[in-house]
Amino acid sequence: MYWLIALAVLVGIALIVELATVRSVMRMFEHAPPLNAREHALDPRAERVLIETGDNLTLHGSLYVPADRPSRGLILFCHELGGDHWSALAYAGGLYRAGFAILAFDFRGHGQSDRMFGYEPLHWLTYFELEDVRAAIRFVQGRDDLNRLPLGLFGVSRGGGAALAAAAENDTVMCVAADGAYSARTMMTLYARRWLTLFVPPWLARSLPDICVQVSLAGARRLSEYRRGCRYVRLERFLPRLRNRHVLLVSGQRDNYVLPEIAETLHTAIDSQSTDLWIVPGARHNQGRETDAASYDARLIEFFSQLSDDEGPKQPVREDAVITPVRTQHNQDSE
Repeated sequence: MYWLIALAVLVGIALIVELATVRSVMRMFEHAPPLNAREHALDPRAERVLIETGDNLTLHGSLYVPADRPSRGLILFCHELGGDHWSALAYAGGLYRAGFAILAFDFRGHGQSDRMFGYEPLHWLTYFELEDVRAAIRFVQGRDDLNRLPLGLFGVSRGGGAALAAAAENDTVMCVAADGAYSARTMMTLYARRWLTLFVPPWLARSLPDICVQVSLAGARRLSEYRRGCRYVRLERFLPRLRNRHVLLVSGQRDNYVLPEIAETLHTAIDSQSTDLWIVPGARHNQGRETDAASYDARLIEFFSQLSDDEGPKQPVREDAVITPVRTQHNQDSE
């Protein structure tokens, strides 16, 4: 009799913990953090471009080509959640001044790009954003002035994950850099245990086996996919395919959202001698260039110089290579 009572109590505790875990995970899945991407001014140097996706959406973008020299390569830039293509030179300004062409675009639901009916972008990477990067690569391959250039990808935050996944499935991408990138599974596993203490005692949260957390994560992910009408990208499945590519992972030492240990996890998952990890001292999320522009530019230029044999300009990147963000309206340039 007593063992039945004990069993019932254990089952009840397990059920409470499971429900608490799912509840905490669902909060993370469907509530975007206040990352507050900055808005940026229009740049008259850009050629405006339109990119068609495989599901009949039009993405707006901009192309920057050095006017005083042949391009050393083409860098496809993928912005963060809430950003737009005008942020490209805020991160890749040093690359542009060093002779690289920069192509940036607005993900669906951002800037002037088409919205997708029934889909609201969040901070988690889905196959919709991956299709947008694929469309941008197809755009490059369809232009004779671009497809002859060696191709590299550079993404920030969610855009960093999109860049890594797209590079993994496309052999034409020679180099990929990601600043503040993360995977849903790694982030969820890290934060689920922290948020779980909001619903159950800390000692119980700590004693919960990892398999229980993973089962809860999988269930919450499937439920969220069903509710939002999307599929989340399992970045871990893509990363091993990058072992024959040059990869640079960047993380801010003081990033309290995408912790440096998440970048270390991605680095370990790729498991390649050609993958570098740079933790920017003193930097917060997506603020590596704001914290130390000279080192940031130098590191990116050195990395993407692997695209070609051209060593580029010998002089250091000038101070005015830093494009200062200003407040503006996303759609003030509507045509």
